[in-house]
Amino acid sequence: MCNLIKANLFRMGKSAGVRIAFLVTVLAAALYYVAAHMVSMGDIAPEQAGTVSGLADPMILSLFGALFVGLLIGSDFENKTIHGAIGMGRTKILCGYLSVYIIGIFLLTIPYIIGSIVCIAAETDMSGAGGAAVSTGLINVMCSAGDISIGKLIVSYLAMAVVYMGQISVCIPVAVKVKKPIVVTAFGFFFGMVTAFLATVVSKVEMLEQIYELTPFAYSAGSIAACASYGDLLKGIIVSILFTGLMGILSWAIFRRTEIK
Repeated sequence: MCNLIKANLFRMGKSAGVRIAFLVTVLAAALYYVAAHMVSMGDIAPEQAGTVSGLADPMILSLFGALFVGLLIGSDFENKTIHGAIGMGRTKILCGYLSVYIIGIFLLTIPYIIGSIVCIAAETDMSGAGGAAVSTGLINVMCSAGDISIGKLIVSYLAMAVVYMGQISVCIPVAVKVKKPIVVTAFGFFFGMVTAFLATVVSKVEMLEQIYELTPFAYSAGSIAACASYGDLLKGIIVSILFTGLMGILSWAIFRRTEIK
């Protein structure tokens, strides 16, 4: 399986789509923190803060995270390279996908984490950027003015990456089923927007709200920021890991019945 992981990592590293996605994520993260600082300083009107939030990680990762999944899995089927690996067993192939998926999502969160750390180290004033604070990284900058330990920040950034890993994992069974990168990307972006609406709906029904809290979509930027409790941070991490595992099992169930043409 190690060879499969290495091959997938090499393939993703050479993929023009993956490279572009990462570069755009870096640019979006840089622009987001700069624009958020401008909102805080009054250089951008508060009513325009919503536009700034479009550069935040929830929007960018729902798009490029889904694209990464589509390219990782779908391109194997489109290019017929899956035929060369199928002899190693479908379970090993899927575990290889999951391993590279986890690495890829962590890499996509790094620009936002680094941007947050740079702002904290530079003691950047973000006190007035509340309207653009849809990112855990930005909220951590705002929380850092208080008594927040380095350990708490580290756990928060870890929770941020793991929660995104859980949220975007819904694209894995879709990718195994449809095998089309463009369809997976569209699904991931659309699903990311729908979850905000679902949060409002389920909050009105207690039973649905309890079920929703067992998914990574229940953990917003604020609930996994450094100013949250350790209990909330660890809960977000555990729920997201279990949810990712569930998506892995669902993907395996689909993959074992999939005809390789």
